[in-house]
Amino acid sequence: MLITTADAGTGCPRSTHVDCRRSGSGYLAYAPDVDSPWYEDLLVSPQATLEIDGRPHAARAVPLDGGDRGVALYLLEIDAARGRAIADQLLVHHGELRKALAAARAELDGVPIVGLPGLRRELLGHCVTFCNGLRMHHLREDGAFTAIEKAHPGLAPTLNRLREEHETVSHALLDLDELLQGKGELESAALREEFERVANGLEEHFAYEEANLLPALRATAHGRPERPLLSQLGNEP
Repeated sequence: MLITTADAGTGCPRSTHVDCRRSGSGYLAYAPDVDSPWYEDLLVSPQATLEIDGRPHAARAVPLDGGDRGVALYLLEIDAARGRAIADQLLVHHGELRKALAAARAELDGVPIVGLPGLRRELLGHCVTFCNGLRMHHLREDGAFTAIEKAHPGLAPTLNRLREEHETVSHALLDLDELLQGKGELESAALREEFERVANGLEEHFAYEEANLLPALRATAHGRPERPLLSQLGNEP
């Protein structure tokens, strides 16, 4: 089974084929080798994304008792309380990513007409950090979407659009990375245009997700949506 974890050192997505066996409604995965980075990742951050029958599934890893080097993987299930918790966490992540975009935009405001190599390296470093965080966020969302769609079948069109937007954002990030990785002079106009394309696409994506997905996740046990916690949305550009 393909398991994606967050690299314990860098936070980057790490995908590994791991032998797993079914156990109840979840799975057991063992790390027979001392050098099993995916296992070390899960000891630091227990969130994992499993590919099952071609679809991503969000899972939580719990270390096995008795000295065994392995984890039990419990697939995400959505109930009223879990849905509200996911909604809260999505807002936190969106707020963090909005702040990162605002910081990058502020840094770009100081870019001269033609950037120097040192500036390119600095911007590239910020881009790599932000892009890795965003990729990890979207991978985990894709896994959670599978469970959300099972609990809320009517959200299928919304979730399909969000999945497609994840792909669009991923391609845009690659274009931005290619621009920063390129040789020659780094023109601020081209960099600003590419950055704004990514930033505007992300803001539209966040806004659509918050308007169309969060109300369903915040629904009470009686099916009535709770009032959104607007104070958590943030006002970052």
